[in-house]
Amino acid sequence: MTHEIGLVSLATNQDPRYIGPSSGYFLARVLLDSASKSDDSVGRANRNAPFPIRLVEALQGPLPLPPRDTAMQLCEAYFSVINLQYPILHQHRFYDYLDIAYDDESQDPAAHFQVFMVLAIGSAVLSARTRARIPAESYCLSALQYLDELNVENSLKGIQCLVLLLIFTIHSPCVRLNVWYLNYHCIAALVDQGLQRNISMGPDHSLLNQEMRARIFWVIYSFDRIIATMMGRPIGLRDEGCELRMPLGLSDEQLVSQRQQQIAEPSSDMAFAVHLFEAAKLNSEIKYIAQSIIRDTPRYAYPRVTNINGWQNAMLQRLDEWSDKIPGLGDPDVLYLRTTCQLRYHGLRMLLLRPSPAIPKPPKEALIKCHQSARESLQLFDQLYKKNLLVHSWTTFHGLVLSSITLLYCIQSVSEIARSTGVDAFMSDLSISLSILGATGEHWSGAKHSRDILDNLGKSTVRYIREKNRRSEGLRDRSAPQVNEQVIDPTLSADAWESLGQEFNSIQGSSSHMNMDDDMGFMQNQFYEGLLNETFAEYFEPTESTNLDNIVRDLFQGLIPTDSI
Repeated sequence: MTHEIGLVSLATNQDPRYIGPSSGYFLARVLLDSASKSDDSVGRANRNAPFPIRLVEALQGPLPLPPRDTAMQLCEAYFSVINLQYPILHQHRFYDYLDIAYDDESQDPAAHFQVFMVLAIGSAVLSARTRARIPAESYCLSALQYLDELNVENSLKGIQCLVLLLIFTIHSPCVRLNVWYLNYHCIAALVDQGLQRNISMGPDHSLLNQEMRARIFWVIYSFDRIIATMMGRPIGLRDEGCELRMPLGLSDEQLVSQRQQQIAEPSSDMAFAVHLFEAAKLNSEIKYIAQSIIRDTPRYAYPRVTNINGWQNAMLQRLDEWSDKIPGLGDPDVLYLRTTCQLRYHGLRMLLLRPSPAIPKPPKEALIKCHQSARESLQLFDQLYKKNLLVHSWTTFHGLVLSSITLLYCIQSVSEIARSTGVDAFMSDLSISLSILGATGEHWSGAKHSRDILDNLGKSTVRYIREKNRRSEGLRDRSAPQVNEQVIDPTLSADAWESLGQEFNSIQGSSSHMNMDDDMGFMQNQFYEGLLNETFAEYFEPTESTNLDNIVRDLFQGLIPTDSI
């Protein structure tokens, strides 16, 4: 397989789009590369239907502001779930904007835009958790009526509006905006306002202004890493061009209270956001060093890595340390935020441990750890889903599918994993993904399609696991009599006992060597260059290779819709 694997056609009669190595796309392709091809239109007839070219799909048009108590519920959902991860809005100021929006004489477009977008995002959160139909897209349409009046490029308010639109686009399957382009609009506005630089407080830059600038910078910085990693594309906002000053971690109340500012102690309100910002820095380093196509890392970015396996082990330790410091241990009120951090941890571990341009042949131990993180991720998604805390988004969709594909890939690549994986345990893991994708598919058509494909892949993998276990049992049955049939004389000398032990070890060693050769068939291939010598494809139906391409199309057609603007 060549690097052209990264060019994926998302629609008929359109140029292919680039999907790079960190996206995990090659894992899907490497599973079944030798399987026969089939008509790409199988099972996708409804995907080729005419699609209206408009910004937002909505069952009804723009909506006016809801009753005040309903608005407060939707705003609370936004601030308790989204803003604690991406603190781009100051809560006290926002509620001032809410009052302005309910004032019939108000003409402030930024206030109206932000209020309607918060209502839209809050509606998306509650829709997923309560399984009720709340018209999030209609509130988004109401916000977009004010878009032309915003001063997006030259004000902090304008940047906040852009990021709100980005957040809603990631959380809605109905917005026909290209997330990749929208991300770069945010980066351009950030640089234009100088948010990447550390400023000193003065008459024009209060502590509140300074902290909001830092918060917004880190949110855009984090989204840039998340989106670039999901799509396997280069980072846009490079580390060496930024001063990377962390926010002080003060609460919104501390920022507006002179008395509270004198305390100046980090608040629990900002704890999860700051911790996720730290994860974004680790994400940067992994992208720069492990996922770069050109291996000569610029000196001004990161020191040259001479021992890539040593760097990988050190990064793994740093991720473990980051995980140990996740806030909220034992606090049920922050279960969602804590679980979100744990999912981020396992996602970065999989990114680090999977084959990459820097480490095309990961050691067996790395893939075993990668398999563990894939399983842990699925269990964490299951916890959120069962507690009605899961928030559906493109990042959730991508993380769920990629964890499932990584699970399949590691079982294929390491014989020990296949032999030690019970069929019941594997089916339990995969059923988590299938259940959540089935529920997600009620609103996200790509999720339902991916679920059907993963269901077929799961059945094929069960056959593979059973065959591996059967062969392993056969090897044990053949090797056991070679020792057991010997009559052991209790009067043997120590040298004789040692000789017998060496003979027994050599039998075990030959068996281990045979199994290691099975694994090394993959390890001897370079990145993007093929399958195991003992092919995995024979266990799959002929159409499943193309179906994996379809999963990737489903993942990325929403992020970069073919009829977007």
